[in-house]
Amino acid sequence: MKAMGNYRLYFWPHRILYLGPSPDNDLHQHHAAQLCVSMDGPLRYREASASPWLTHRAILIPPDHPHQIDAGDAQILALFLEPESDDYPVTDTTDAVQPLDLSDERVEALRSLVGYGVDADLAWETCLSALKLSTDKRCLSTGRDPRVQSVVELIRSQPGRSFSARELAQTIHLSPSRLSHLFKNQVGIPIRRFIVWSRLRTVVNHALQGASLTEAAHAAGFADAAHMSNAFRQMFGFAPSALFAADVPKEVIIVD
Repeated sequence: MKAMGNYRLYFWPHRILYLGPSPDNDLHQHHAAQLCVSMDGPLRYREASASPWLTHRAILIPPDHPHQIDAGDAQILALFLEPESDDYPVTDTTDAVQPLDLSDERVEALRSLVGYGVDADLAWETCLSALKLSTDKRCLSTGRDPRVQSVVELIRSQPGRSFSARELAQTIHLSPSRLSHLFKNQVGIPIRRFIVWSRLRTVVNHALQGASLTEAAHAAGFADAAHMSNAFRQMFGFAPSALFAADVPKEVIIVD
């Protein structure tokens, strides 16, 4: 695997901003929407292993959508936005990867974030402006069945707990099959996959604060580091050690 090199990571409760080299990655999908911009020319992407590679400088990847990115040696900006959160801005998402047209001026504004000393508020405001994301935020849970929303909130509040579908269904007085159907329809992924996503966010949070990968895995409810690493690779396309190894130079800004 290509070394990650020096990178910076901003970690908010419901969004993540990565600035650094593009990691080698396999075809994968994660629950967050992702905006990805190459700072040094175009990047390549594809949506299936049998699909041709397409080339563009900036793309929007909708939530839970398979993708693979190859930016070579270029520095990239990757902004991850959770669709359940009020942090998720109004965007014209589709069911496919959407190329974004960015002027050189807007790319230069994003490039100004590369380097040290940029605080989290300025980084977020720069992304909003340069990527033309609406500042009129909306919560995509509006209109969602409140029983499903309560399950989402319960899972998020206890990421290390091993919930069963039956246990979750009992908390909102539905059958497991009915909850599973509603959850997949309204959240976009099965309950089990959403639980894994929440656990991996907990892994990232603990690892960024200095925990070993084994400690982070246990805090998030995984049986061991190997199980967690396999889930991480399936979700993000590369092993967590590529990000969190002690010898990887990085700057981490955690925003409560």
